[in-house]
Amino acid sequence: MADLTLRGQYEEALRLTHMGEPREAIAVCRRILQTFPKHIGTYSVLGQASLALGDYEGAADLFRRVLSADPEHAPSHASLAAIHEQQGAYEEARWFLERAFELSPTDPQLRGRLRQLYTKCNLPSARIKMTRAALARTYLRGQLYPKAIHELRELVAAEPLRLDLRVALVEALWHDGHYEEDAAACQGILAELPHCLKANLILGQIWLNTEQDERARTLLQMAQSLDPDNAVAQSLFGARSALPPRTARLPLREEDAPEVSLPYLVDDEDVVTEGFIIEGRSLPPPMTGDVADIAKSELAGPATESEVGPLGEVAPSPAKPTAPESPPPTQASWETSTAATPSQGAAPKGLSLIDVQRQYVQDHPHDYQARLDLARLLRESGAFDQALEEYGYLLREDYGTLPEVTRDLDLLGRRHPHLVGLSELLRIAREKAFLKPPSP
Repeated sequence: MADLTLRGQYEEALRLTHMGEPREAIAVCRRILQTFPKHIGTYSVLGQASLALGDYEGAADLFRRVLSADPEHAPSHASLAAIHEQQGAYEEARWFLERAFELSPTDPQLRGRLRQLYTKCNLPSARIKMTRAALARTYLRGQLYPKAIHELRELVAAEPLRLDLRVALVEALWHDGHYEEDAAACQGILAELPHCLKANLILGQIWLNTEQDERARTLLQMAQSLDPDNAVAQSLFGARSALPPRTARLPLREEDAPEVSLPYLVDDEDVVTEGFIIEGRSLPPPMTGDVADIAKSELAGPATESEVGPLGEVAPSPAKPTAPESPPPTQASWETSTAATPSQGAAPKGLSLIDVQRQYVQDHPHDYQARLDLARLLRESGAFDQALEEYGYLLREDYGTLPEVTRDLDLLGRRHPHLVGLSELLRIAREKAFLKPPSP
């Protein structure tokens, strides 16, 4: 079955672009934007695909839109440099490439491109020196916040139009506790870039639960629309974040459904003589299908289409009705993960779905995704001790499900912080993620 998580679809679009299939990548991006019309990463991939098709003007527009939401997006700076270089505007290309190199100083490819560009600009290329902005970012990454603030204040005073430096400054001010100054700086950025992700996040976090609480929630809603998984919020604020980690998913479509089979139920389908009721829909006896996938399709509902949305129209496409926006989230909605919950449908012959799932896992001990489904069923039924046993098994045996296990445990910790053994499993999960070997 297709990976319908937002991250999975984004990575598929990126893979298609790198494999030289930009039109297919654009199709995936359009599908993402029907559900998440402001997702920053999708616009970045659209820009790369447009660049691969030779649409320099369209690609440049997309990369500028990405930078309006994330002025520190190094790939967009590097791509704009490539566009200007292709057009013979070497000075403009150098400016953008230097910004990219400040943001990613360890990237050897950027260093090599910068040397070549210096040669074209008749500049010495033997040694590329670290700029003050790069030094300030080094302080910021090293958590030397007072030093970073000192450098960034002077740089912003000298170059007030450098929005990437202003965003770095508000991040440093947040970490060092200068909340009043930080709020004013964030408001200044948002007056120019209302979609700026970090400014929305930081100002929303500062104002939350104050007299500005309503405005704070609007800002955080904007941030979540730009980054539906709340990855940047988690990176900035950690456990203090008002926006918890999420697994955003796209709606299931008919073509996404896998071939029918019933591995969780019985091997001999002739034994199946009764229908199954899953989420209120009766399925006739001849139908076969993975129980977990059927449940997920019921939960996801039909896909809806909307016009490629508000960061800009990318390519000509037929006008489609825009789906109504969801209402502003409450604090409760922020604390609810969007990960799909396994269906609690009835199982055949008096067995519960948990019993069926457990039997399948016993027969197929290396089907780790099925074991993850079992853990989630146990969690939702309130059998927390048994759920933690299954999560613990996955932590010991499988790297593939580690991100999902970690998210599930983190969510469980937020809902039930006093569960015995949960904190130890979370520690193991985070340590294992840190030590995870690189992908081949």
